[in-house]
Amino acid sequence: RRVHVNLYWKPKDKSVAATDNMLIRINTGNPLVTKVKGRENRYQIVCGLFTHELGHVLHTDFLAAQTHSNYLASYRWYPGPPALKTSADARNEKAFWTYVKADPKNLEMVQFIAHQISNVIEDGYIENRMLAQFPGTLGYGLETLRKLHFQQMPTVTQLIEKEEGEERHIFESILQIMLSYAKFGEIKYGDEPLSDERIQTVFGLITDIDSALMNRSGKGRLNVVNLIMVRCWNYLEDFLEVCKQRHEDAAAAGGTG
Repeated sequence: RRVHVNLYWKPKDKSVAATDNMLIRINTGNPLVTKVKGRENRYQIVCGLFTHELGHVLHTDFLAAQTHSNYLASYRWYPGPPALKTSADARNEKAFWTYVKADPKNLEMVQFIAHQISNVIEDGYIENRMLAQFPGTLGYGLETLRKLHFQQMPTVTQLIEKEEGEERHIFESILQIMLSYAKFGEIKYGDEPLSDERIQTVFGLITDIDSALMNRSGKGRLNVVNLIMVRCWNYLEDFLEVCKQRHEDAAAAGGTG
């Protein structure tokens, strides 16, 4: 089937690139592109964005992702429940479902966060697949984009500084560290010791993240998403409330604008 591509120019739009499995949209006016010097270099960044989104079209199981969201709405795990290896895991899973069932808005936020976690895993998985599958023009563009992304990725120290300024929640920092590992196999520690709780949280999930990155089954990768939500529940519960407040604030601002 044909995959349609829409290149558009909206410098004030924060979105960079996205796909719904039928259409790839790339904002060539985003600063990620425009701040790069040289027309050829900007072309390579756009090509890298295209390659990344094409990777989702080729290798992300969109149907499984939608089914995962639908199952959460019926208070079930998809494709199956996570392995609860400790009593803490069991307590977290129970608290998770208690939270989801308490309020429809809670469910909405859990579905939103599940998608964010899944996207972190998928980004690492699909980029590895595309680099192996298309080492020529597409691979070169993706490598150029990845190099820029890693340069711009904050260190753990910088993430913590933003937490102290209340610009970022600790779970967002954990997710960012997870993304760094999933995509690049590296973590930019900054000045933080390995004992930092954010780093240790990701270290505790590395075996599972590795298994997801090597698993060609979308369902298998979603099992790891379920496990991450349970293992990180102590951080996630508070973050979900922060997300609810952010959404309410954004809705109020839109309503008065």
